[in-house]
Amino acid sequence: MRSVMKFVAVCAWSVASAAWAQPVTSAFTYQGELRASGLPAAGAYDFRLRLYDAASGGAQVGPTLCVSNLPVDAGRFTLELDFGAVFAGSSRYLEIEVRSFIGLACGSPVGYTTLAPRQRLTATPHAAYTLAAGNASLLNNQPGSFYLNAANLSAGTLPDARLSANVTTLAGAQAFSGTKTFSAAPAFSSAGSPFTVTSTTRVNNLNADLLDGLDSTAFAPASHTHDAAAISSGTLADARIPLTVPRLDSGNTFTAGQTVSGAMQTPLTMIGSNTGGAWLTLQNTGGGRAWNLIATGSGNGEGAGKLLVRDQTGSAVRLAIDPSGRLGLGTTSPSALFELSQPDASVRVRNTNDPGGGFVLNTFSTLQLGLYNPSASAWGVVPAGVQRSMFGVQNTGRVGTLTNTTGSPVWRNTIDDGSGNASFQGTIAATNLPAVKQATRDTGVSLVTNNSITVIEDLTVNVPASGYLLITCQSVLFAYTNTPDDSTVYLELKETTGAEVLLKESPMRLRPPLSGPDMSIESTQLIHHVVPVNAGVRRFKVRIRHSGGGGGGTLRGGDITVMYVPHSL
Repeated sequence: MRSVMKFVAVCAWSVASAAWAQPVTSAFTYQGELRASGLPAAGAYDFRLRLYDAASGGAQVGPTLCVSNLPVDAGRFTLELDFGAVFAGSSRYLEIEVRSFIGLACGSPVGYTTLAPRQRLTATPHAAYTLAAGNASLLNNQPGSFYLNAANLSAGTLPDARLSANVTTLAGAQAFSGTKTFSAAPAFSSAGSPFTVTSTTRVNNLNADLLDGLDSTAFAPASHTHDAAAISSGTLADARIPLTVPRLDSGNTFTAGQTVSGAMQTPLTMIGSNTGGAWLTLQNTGGGRAWNLIATGSGNGEGAGKLLVRDQTGSAVRLAIDPSGRLGLGTTSPSALFELSQPDASVRVRNTNDPGGGFVLNTFSTLQLGLYNPSASAWGVVPAGVQRSMFGVQNTGRVGTLTNTTGSPVWRNTIDDGSGNASFQGTIAATNLPAVKQATRDTGVSLVTNNSITVIEDLTVNVPASGYLLITCQSVLFAYTNTPDDSTVYLELKETTGAEVLLKESPMRLRPPLSGPDMSIESTQLIHHVVPVNAGVRRFKVRIRHSGGGGGGTLRGGDITVMYVPHSL
């Protein structure tokens, strides 16, 4: 059963007297009485205490205090609390949590009961604020000795009347009785003699304006020195400047690192007027190469107004940007926003999360798309250390899937052969859309009397789920006879998944008169057939069969198309 605790407390704050004999901290003593189930509590208890700026809700002020294993005798307890300098005149409310001491760390929240309501702290704790302000109103929170130190004067002007007679003023005449040493050259603005010297001896350095502070005996050619900062007119000849100082009108070689720094938007500008372009050369002599950055002029073969990156060591331009912003790699005259030009040009794109990446390659008159694998092990169907093409567009208009890792591409399925025809070698696998597979034979075949021949040997379909196969086959047949007997040629659709089964046939019959010359006919025969199917492999073939007199065959081979349609359509 959970104990119900009732809290009754008084609190007191110990405040020092106005003599400030001892320093006063922000700590205060809190005394209270703790009851459990209506009776005074006894034993060891843990206390957690917080200050808030409101009786409920509000924001916490200062830290959370924790007192562990505090003895409570007959319900009475005493706490020494110090929340820091948080008492500045605003209301403060004390929230107390308590639990029986059970050996847990004081900061653990397990088992605490929050005593309600929060206790409002009255004037005694706030007295600490007035102690800190006891000397503030008259002396700006400073002791009297502060105002006896002239170094602490930070504003205002001292009147002339407060100066001693030993201190002169700007408006008074100056009579110096002691030796004066000027650490900086004095400036005299009087229209007449700025000062007088009553001594008959020579005054050193009095000739400063004419002879730089030296008399005539000091100007011996071998020993005279002169402060260059004192030169205020004329121009120093280049011959007097050491070779370590760069010249504007000649080439300069800097042997130390140079830093151009400034807040301006263009801290460094390089301008050249040569028609062969403005060249900037960067060279590393520690085993590297030399490169040129060129702004082309009217005399450059690449054309004016371009930015070139040139391999000086290899004597070749590697990159070009024309005035329209078109970028060329391997060409200085890009015809598109980006143009890559080189033998068997290739571009690679790699996701670093994968072992390899993709590429676009133009070779063997075919634009190829595929994957490359630089790793030491196979990446899916891409062998280690090679690239494999998977899709291509040929200059003949052919579009389809292909494969190759070296050499010319090997075509697989053709979406468009350049004339609108398609052919597929693989099996059909689809569950939610119609899928089509086709086989074609372009060469004709002839039959002898009463015989048969295969036009398309095998069309294999991988059926992914139950549905229907819509089968269409056609061929241009011909028949001839030189007898009075009928000559009939049949177009046959057969399934060869198991035992060979005739699904459907389409006959073309020639009926000659009783007597007359040899006769022949030709016609396009079509077969449409629907086969219900379940998941699995199904195989089909197309044959031609003849019966009767004469013979027959097909003029241009034939084709078969199988479309899979799932039940869901």
